[in-house]
Amino acid sequence: MADVTVPAALGQFADLVDESVQDIFIKKAMLTPKMEQYFNVEDTTSYYDKDSSVTGAEKAKYLSENASVLYDAPLQGFDKTYTQKKYGDGLKITQHLWKFGIQFRKIASLVDTLGDSMMEKIESDAADMLNNGWSSSFVDDDNLTVSTAGGDAAAYFTASHTREDGGTAWNNIVYDGTTYNMDFEYDALKAVRKTAAAIKGPRGQKMGVEVDTLICKYGSSVHDKYEEIQAAIARNRIPGGDENDGAAKVGLPSLITLKHLDNDAYYFTFDSSMKNDKYGLQWRWSQRSTLDAPKLDYDSDEYRRKATMFYDRGGNDMRNTIASEGDNT
Repeated sequence: MADVTVPAALGQFADLVDESVQDIFIKKAMLTPKMEQYFNVEDTTSYYDKDSSVTGAEKAKYLSENASVLYDAPLQGFDKTYTQKKYGDGLKITQHLWKFGIQFRKIASLVDTLGDSMMEKIESDAADMLNNGWSSSFVDDDNLTVSTAGGDAAAYFTASHTREDGGTAWNNIVYDGTTYNMDFEYDALKAVRKTAAAIKGPRGQKMGVEVDTLICKYGSSVHDKYEEIQAAIARNRIPGGDENDGAAKVGLPSLITLKHLDNDAYYFTFDSSMKNDKYGLQWRWSQRSTLDAPKLDYDSDEYRRKATMFYDRGGNDMRNTIASEGDNT
């Protein structure tokens, strides 16, 4: 019998290229990643995006009668560059697999898992910026070196952030005046507010950071303690004791739990009103998760489908975020 030289046509995979498969992935891609709750997310058309800042003038000063205005000059702030990187995943299905067993419904399920893979990458990459926030860089699971330094070249969370005017360095690690990186207890919530209140702007002015959101690992000791404190406050009790002070409220922040945080004791708080293109973690999309056109390999008759996306992540100025490793050091 002569060899069959006519390759299988893409039409043989009609169910696999049905538009409903595309719809499934689009619905998956349209689900809002959890990282958008704590990253400022923006779209770009540029390969390079550069954040640059300029400080404003100093605080206004009293002028005596007939006195001249004292003129000030703004200062150059810090810069941060975001470079787009491509990420993707794909699946291959043999003609035999299709012909002898797989029905459309299961194929749709496979494409759905491709969307899950993309979402998993997004959430993992986002959480890693917090996991490694006490270092200035780390090597990710793609073996790429990722910066976790702000525009001042310091790690996101440190007691020695450089101030733009050369003034006293500022701190965004939970600190009560004695202990840094306090473990998560009721007193640590008070220390978070104290730390936030001490943060000053580029010209030494008080920033007025008011943290209202807390991030921790799902199922961690921090997660458990948060709910214990929440329950105590609901009963007008001072958390950790039986005292009734009438209203034991210190501004308990709203909670975000993440499965991709590595450390049980880590927690992060931020002022959501300052989650913008100036402060906090930044995510730059040039292409969100997209299911590419199907391909049929000429020689093997394999059906191939892939999804791709382009983004970068980082942060220039972390004044809106206070964090702790929870080890009291």
